[in-house]
Amino acid sequence: MSIPALRQLSPAAVIMMVSLVAICAAYPAWGIFMQADMNPASLLNWSDVSWQIAEVDSRGRLVRLGAHPFALALLVGVITVACGSFAWAAWQVLAGRFRTKNRDDDLPERLEKVGQELDDEMFSVMRLLKQHLDLSGSHSEALSKVSDSLFSSTSPERIRSIIQFLISENKKVQNEVTELNTRLQHSQQQIEKLRISLSDSHRLGMLDAVTSLKNRHWIEVHLPKEVQAAAEANEPLSLIMADVDHFKRINDTFGHAVGDEILRRFAELLSKNIKGRDTAARFGGEEFVVVLPQTRVEGARNLGEQLRSELESKKWMHHKTGQPIGKVTASFGIVELRRGEDCDDLLDRVDAKLYEAKAQGRNRVVVDT
Repeated sequence: MSIPALRQLSPAAVIMMVSLVAICAAYPAWGIFMQADMNPASLLNWSDVSWQIAEVDSRGRLVRLGAHPFALALLVGVITVACGSFAWAAWQVLAGRFRTKNRDDDLPERLEKVGQELDDEMFSVMRLLKQHLDLSGSHSEALSKVSDSLFSSTSPERIRSIIQFLISENKKVQNEVTELNTRLQHSQQQIEKLRISLSDSHRLGMLDAVTSLKNRHWIEVHLPKEVQAAAEANEPLSLIMADVDHFKRINDTFGHAVGDEILRRFAELLSKNIKGRDTAARFGGEEFVVVLPQTRVEGARNLGEQLRSELESKKWMHHKTGQPIGKVTASFGIVELRRGEDCDDLLDRVDAKLYEAKAQGRNRVVVDT
């Protein structure tokens, strides 16, 4: 294995390799210390004298000392340390391989890092522009002085020197402008990369990892904007809150993998039935929200009934065992934005209607009329 390839390995993997080599080298070392036969078959012969610390006769008298006690202790210590290191490293590698990490865990750090890099790049661009303005001012001042000298000069030699100076200054300006354009182009490329990275990080921060719908963070950021836009334009806005019925029982009976699959299928059902500016989001757990701009409560009621009926008609089976899961239903609460109402009040009202739907027996739509 090459040096660059080794650098790609984790410390635990390197310790595993070194420990494995030490363990494999233990048998030859044992043979050297014990002056034993190096035949691999002797590994299976535990009665061989080479594997004994000492040999005694039938009367218990010492016949042969197997090895120096210090050498034997050293060898046992090497084997113990090597085996222990190998076991620890193997555990670290396996733990690192099978450890699941939420992709949103490091999102705040990513956003902060990208934002800082973007600020640094913008500061660099501003510094370049300031340098360019300073140089342009310096060249303008020099050209102004030359212009005054040119009009007051009558000597051909003096005029010739002024022209040479102008040519030299012009070349200098051209070189500086070319260098500035190159550096600005590089900064522009860096800013574009950072902008895309920031946009991706922001987008990931607004998506639910299980269903790929918008998440609660999106609701907290964008629902107030939708409420304000509807109020300013004097347009209707309706909100649906849905909850998968008896979801905990499904999880406990069939496992979280089946529960996640049901959430994904329900999310697909929501996405399939909305259009335009409508947005479906996972509010948390088994609760979902559908934001419906420019929609009256009756239109929201029709959509809620369509979603409820279509979900109820589906036949659910365990994707691995084929075991029937039974009917999966959901409860729905629906409200329309009132004049002067803010986002929190709207969410409280729709949550109350969802609670009524569940209290009335679930698998139903309750509308605040």
